[in-house]
Amino acid sequence: MNHPLKGLTFLVTGIIDSGSLALSIAKQIQAEGGNIVCTGLGKTPFHQNLSEKAISYLENTYQSFTKTIQTELGSDVITLPLDVTLDQSIEEIANNLKQKGIYLNGFLHSIAMDKSIKAGVVVKPLLEISKEEFFQAMEVSAYSIIPLTRVLLENNVLVKKSSILALSYIGAEKVVQHPYKNIGIAKAALERIVKELAFELGKSHQIKVNAIRFSPYTGSKAGSAIQGLQEAVEYCDIHSPLGNALPEDIAYESAYLLRPYVRVTGEIRNVDGGYNIRG
Repeated sequence: MNHPLKGLTFLVTGIIDSGSLALSIAKQIQAEGGNIVCTGLGKTPFHQNLSEKAISYLENTYQSFTKTIQTELGSDVITLPLDVTLDQSIEEIANNLKQKGIYLNGFLHSIAMDKSIKAGVVVKPLLEISKEEFFQAMEVSAYSIIPLTRVLLENNVLVKKSSILALSYIGAEKVVQHPYKNIGIAKAALERIVKELAFELGKSHQIKVNAIRFSPYTGSKAGSAIQGLQEAVEYCDIHSPLGNALPEDIAYESAYLLRPYVRVTGEIRNVDGGYNIRG
């Protein structure tokens, strides 16, 4: 079998459970010979003044994440807790990698959060979104790719000619079949950041930065919480020329874009069975 990622190491963020798209991508990286380090949301030494409920949530989330990694990717895969809202947590990731002598050839940004979306609850109209909800979604879902990149570069952990890949959705550009309001705006910002970083990092480090938009997907914990998403899956599957894309489709495209010799950057790829070509 061809192993185009042999000898390369990638940081994969955003795996929550066995249905996570980031997990499918991590598996494909391994299949193509690459090594992975995974980060998941969890309690860090930098979390302070948390309620018992918040501590329990972080601990349970991280425990579920590590169990998924061990079961699906192997017990030898390094796992680290990361909260991108804490600068010290991002610094700790870079320090950990440096101490272990791990140097990255790229990373997957698959981190998003919107507190206005809750399972079983109608998605809020934009006029009801609070300032806190807006900026939290923007910080986690979009801005976080900037400090993560910066810290990894400053610590010489992210090498030249690396590849950065972010996950987005067509809702960043268009009003879609289901409510994707506040998070859609954050994803639009993420895609704009991808293009700016592609130019800056291409010039300074020969680093590529791209994003992928995937079909509506309910297989992940995050996706299953979005109001109307199941109906959108069914609608898009019917109206896409090839039907909805599958997790392996985004995995193949992601692994391709992570290859060091591919001169593709600043792209917002659509992996959606062709749904995006419709008016």
